[in-house]
Amino acid sequence: MNDRWMVQDGMTVLSSDGEKLGKVVAKDDRSFTVEKGIFFPKDYIARYDEISGITDDEIRLAMTKDAFIAMRERGDYGFTDTRDTTRTSAEDIRVPVHEEELDVLKRERDAGEVRLRKDVVTETKHVDVPVTREVVHVERTPATGERAMSAGERAFEKDSVSVPVHEEEVEIRKRPVVKEEVRLRKERVTEQRAADEDLRKERIRVEGEGGASVRRDEPGAFSPRREDDDELP
Repeated sequence: MNDRWMVQDGMTVLSSDGEKLGKVVAKDDRSFTVEKGIFFPKDYIARYDEISGITDDEIRLAMTKDAFIAMRERGDYGFTDTRDTTRTSAEDIRVPVHEEELDVLKRERDAGEVRLRKDVVTETKHVDVPVTREVVHVERTPATGERAMSAGERAFEKDSVSVPVHEEEVEIRKRPVVKEEVRLRKERVTEQRAADEDLRKERIRVEGEGGASVRRDEPGAFSPRREDDDELP
């Protein structure tokens, strides 16, 4: 994020873990100054591209308080400042050599959701149920004895006899029962994830022009030599 026009003096600066770092007291084209507060023994410089978000009067950085302070304590500001070059004497010039180091930051993000949904399906279940019913059997037997000799007054009269017949029928009733439970449970798992990043480092190139003689001190032995193009690791 490089909306430097949104950064104003007096705005509160917070780290990515919510720690208050201080307030903005000055700014220029590349950075802004955070005044010392409870955690800072001195003022620190922050870059615009280290900002992760600006809301109202607060600025949130994309690193934790510990990572921010550690980088500033070792002089890692993320840009080359020619003012770092110091001259200790008329014959001794010191040039600091910088290189980038990795600070790994982690933040939580929404990775999706798991939804449990119940659907109702209908299936036909076949059952065999034994039922009982009454069956009427008609039997004819010859009359004998006294019954055969006497028909009585009811002979040749119309008559009917009703015999009720019963049977069982199947009645189906349904009731819901709990068969099982399905539970959703979240747990945190840790896995290794690879990340690659290009790091820059400064190298010193010593060049001798014209008749200038260049020699380099090495551990253990010293041998003067002339080099037109000598690159130091």
